[in-house]
Amino acid sequence: MFFQALTFLLITLAALFVIVPLWRDRHKTNIDAELRKEANLTLFYERSEDLKTELEAGNLDRVQFDALIIELQQNLLADVEMKPLAEASLVIEKSKQKREKNKGKEKRDRINSLGTDGLFSLSLIVPLVFLLLMPILAYGLYERWGFLSDVEMMSLYQRTVDNRDDIEEAQSLIVSLGEAAQENEDQPWTWYFLAENFANLGMFNEAEISYLRSSALLDATPEKALVLGRVAMAMYINAELQFTPQILEIIAEAREINPNEISVLQLLATDAAENEDYESAIQYWRLLIQASPNSAQADQLRLNIAAAQQVLAEQDPDAASGPIININVSLANGLQLNENLRVFVAARNADREGLPPLAATSLVVANLPMMVQLDDSLAVGPFDLSSAENVFVSALVSYAGTATPQRGDYRVVSEIFSHNFDLTEINLIISERVE
Repeated sequence: MFFQALTFLLITLAALFVIVPLWRDRHKTNIDAELRKEANLTLFYERSEDLKTELEAGNLDRVQFDALIIELQQNLLADVEMKPLAEASLVIEKSKQKREKNKGKEKRDRINSLGTDGLFSLSLIVPLVFLLLMPILAYGLYERWGFLSDVEMMSLYQRTVDNRDDIEEAQSLIVSLGEAAQENEDQPWTWYFLAENFANLGMFNEAEISYLRSSALLDATPEKALVLGRVAMAMYINAELQFTPQILEIIAEAREINPNEISVLQLLATDAAENEDYESAIQYWRLLIQASPNSAQADQLRLNIAAAQQVLAEQDPDAASGPIININVSLANGLQLNENLRVFVAARNADREGLPPLAATSLVVANLPMMVQLDDSLAVGPFDLSSAENVFVSALVSYAGTATPQRGDYRVVSEIFSHNFDLTEINLIISERVE
């Protein structure tokens, strides 16, 4: 309803842009024509009076006078397009009397009448009719060949996203989306958001069915991988948090389309951690960190990795703990920066450029100076510190809040060194700007 009201308002505004200039132009034109007519009548009257004076003075005889009067009347009729010649004298006489009685009132009445005449003239009626027919025609054509139903569905989708914790709203959306799905069973996203609302209410059996209907209607794109991840999640819950052959088949199909689908990785990591398969859990957590290394979720996952590695170390005390790099990060003397700017500290493989950091963490300028420890638990990709022999470390103060250096940021990079799978200590003093 809001869409229709907004459309009507915009059409009305557009119509005013056309009607007002036309009306003003017509109004002005008619006023100018009436003023010219008034001037011609005045000149005619004055010339007639002059001819009467000439006749009375004997400078003209009656025949000459009548001929000149007729000529004046013909010229007047040609200029102002008045009534037939036989009525000219009567019109002129009435005009004279009215002008003498109330000249101002007559002029105002004539001008006011022009507004009404101009408003209902053909030159205004035709555009107005077209403007009124245009929205009717547009809506008719759009209803037949357009995507009005998709626009209406988008509001239901957005309500689903905005009201995930609202039970009453979820119930209302299930009714609306269910009716839409019955009317058109070939809309994959209608089924998907219907499933989302079922899941919000804890109705995972219904959610699983709707997610499956949605995935069946999608091509092999990342969107389908996302929906398949939701299918696997609903199945996992319905199977009492256990993987079944069918769930593993769904996961394999999703990862074939998109190996890094977030919902699938989250499910795999959760199941691995629940089953105390910490090595697999760490692998999936690192992939999740790589998808969004600067997010709050990534920081939490790094804590999960550190805790899991500690558990593994306790289970196997003889296992190598891996290299550790202690980095003392500080600002140069006299360098004043905003305390809220983010600082990214990372270690990279010196022998293989272009790879994600082997380990990384972040802090803010207010934390400096600070000793930062990097180890295998802080890996952000498939490789960690133990996978590289020669590395270098860097510290970046980012004005944009991202780990990618940009012009104007402050950055310092260490020399290349070998950690030798032991404890290494490095000092980094931030002083130079990125050019």
